[in-house]
Amino acid sequence: MPVTLDRRGFVQGLVAGLMCRPAAAFAPAPMPELPVLAQFATGNNRLNPLTHAAGSVLYCGDTTIGAVSLAQAAPLWSHGHGFDSPAEYRPRFAEGLMVCGGRKWLAAYDAASGAEVWRYTAQIQTGVPWVTPQVTVFGDGHQITALDTLTGKPLWQHAAIVDTLASYAPTGTTDTVFVGPGDGHLYALNLSDGAVNWVVDGRTTWQYLRQIQVEGDLLVAGTYKERLVGLSLADGAQRWSFNAGNFINSQHVADGSAYLWSPTGWIYAIDTGSGQVRWRYQTTDFDGAESNWASVLAELQTLGDRLFVLDMKDVLHVLNRAGGDGHSQYRLPQKVRHAILPIAGVGIACPTLGGEILLAALP
Repeated sequence: MPVTLDRRGFVQGLVAGLMCRPAAAFAPAPMPELPVLAQFATGNNRLNPLTHAAGSVLYCGDTTIGAVSLAQAAPLWSHGHGFDSPAEYRPRFAEGLMVCGGRKWLAAYDAASGAEVWRYTAQIQTGVPWVTPQVTVFGDGHQITALDTLTGKPLWQHAAIVDTLASYAPTGTTDTVFVGPGDGHLYALNLSDGAVNWVVDGRTTWQYLRQIQVEGDLLVAGTYKERLVGLSLADGAQRWSFNAGNFINSQHVADGSAYLWSPTGWIYAIDTGSGQVRWRYQTTDFDGAESNWASVLAELQTLGDRLFVLDMKDVLHVLNRAGGDGHSQYRLPQKVRHAILPIAGVGIACPTLGGEILLAALP
């Protein structure tokens, strides 16, 4: 069932009063700053989004990889990743291993010591992996490649369309991996041997998929054509489609909702079962008022009953997940890369523009 919001819908929503709360509904006030808990050097000029696992914050960047112990509030280990090109996405964690990589390589390290366990060198160009305790699946050029996570041993390959690059991360269940490699198709492959379960050609509908996540019996997928779609795990059939009215940078899926920010100036909470809007919150009405938020590049995050949104002016916005109300905002103590990691019982971790890890307290 299509759910569409274009600019006409935007105006109708204003008239009908359907928005949760417009940006102009709260008066500008002195903005509190989040207090710094700790800050750690990493030896990187460019630090990727962070990962919380096994009581540590795991990191990788253009030069080094490492871990910071939250219990000791101190670095656990840090060293060069051993490659002549940078790591380019957040580390993945499984079975005590940290898996990270870039366009020319993929490698696994012991998360407790940093010792290298295995490495993979790209034949063409490696994409972002999906990592489980058993299997690590990623693209190498147009080849969908699976390795044994613990040993790095090659398990199987599946060839997508030649001369395309499978750059986006797959996702999966216990027996199936789903891959939208950027060639306009969605593949469901048997996790044990790479055999094809089904293929959907979506080039005329959504061109290609940028991000896919399993939620219940559906894949929730962000498309190139400004839509969020719900696709059946059984056969890839589209169950619903939501048009956000403009480019969707990414969606965060948690507990039956997909949260996203649209450049039309709204945050949406979408019911992943039906594709219907649970609530929406206006972040800007484009009138230049001080109360308008800056654009959002960082993926939204959830922790407990709160939704966290970092805008491009280093302001952290906090909303109630249930209804999108209760807005509060806080300035970060310094400029950060646009990625946030809320950690229960600790606060929020961010990579700074200087390549450091910033830990700040949450109210």
